[in-house]
Amino acid sequence: MAVPDFQSFMLPVLRFAANGPLRTAETIAHVSDYFGLSDEDRQERLASGRQTRVANRVYWTFVHLTKADLLRRESRGVYSITEKGQQALAENPQRIDLNFLMARSENYRQFRSVSTVPAADDETGVSSASAAPEEGTPEERIEAAFAEFNAALQSDLQERVQTMLDADFERLIVRLMLGLGYGAGGLAKRTGGSGDGAIDGIITEDVLGLDVIYLQAKRYSPDSAIGPDKIREFAGAMDAHGITKGVFVTTSRYTRAALEYAERSHKRLRLIDGNELARLMVQHGIGVREYRVLKLKRLDADFFDELRE
Repeated sequence: MAVPDFQSFMLPVLRFAANGPLRTAETIAHVSDYFGLSDEDRQERLASGRQTRVANRVYWTFVHLTKADLLRRESRGVYSITEKGQQALAENPQRIDLNFLMARSENYRQFRSVSTVPAADDETGVSSASAAPEEGTPEERIEAAFAEFNAALQSDLQERVQTMLDADFERLIVRLMLGLGYGAGGLAKRTGGSGDGAIDGIITEDVLGLDVIYLQAKRYSPDSAIGPDKIREFAGAMDAHGITKGVFVTTSRYTRAALEYAERSHKRLRLIDGNELARLMVQHGIGVREYRVLKLKRLDADFFDELRE
């Protein structure tokens, strides 16, 4: 039989997780046995040849079940069922699919809001088994799949950054600023540590080093919002050094009061939350690497017209 679409993997994987933590290799073997896949099916690879189709669909199953809070990523390649996952199984569903997840998880609805692709599979994020032609032009489907793939990548980045040591996170923010084109004057360094005075990094904006930007990096859990007191403290540290420009970066989010304070401040303050941090890292190649390039080509009508001359 053909390898089932990844949505068909969701219920067996969640049931398997109810028995204890899942490891990727064990899960691949389990679903292969569950569906009675032949050796040929198990070895079938994607067009790129980088991964088996079963492994790819298990990966995307993990992505979607985790975004819906039914599974929790414990460490690299290890997942466990959550209380919500147990509750979902208690409903004795005949099938768990994207519609099931959409109906039960606000986090998942936010994750899917980046695109309208009905599924994710085969490296691009599009399921060949369920993506219908009427859902958009080929270009639209590719763009939507690209958006969904990047959404999963950004979520993985946020999870990874969340586990960093504070000092490493501060170094990451300096690297990010360099990737954004700052540090032209040669000054870009981490200053965080005991007695840092609420300043974790310094970077120059112009070649001569006349404009200096102060950096603050706060690694908080996603549910811990940063209030105006932290922004006020940062602005005060800038005042003490006569600096007018600052970037405050967090792995979590800001309260409305914090955002309003930054807007009203006589300083030029830029606040970057966890979502924007992950997006900037992907956009500027920080902590990610290119592993596949797809080239789209169109008919060159001019080429054929020139042949007539």
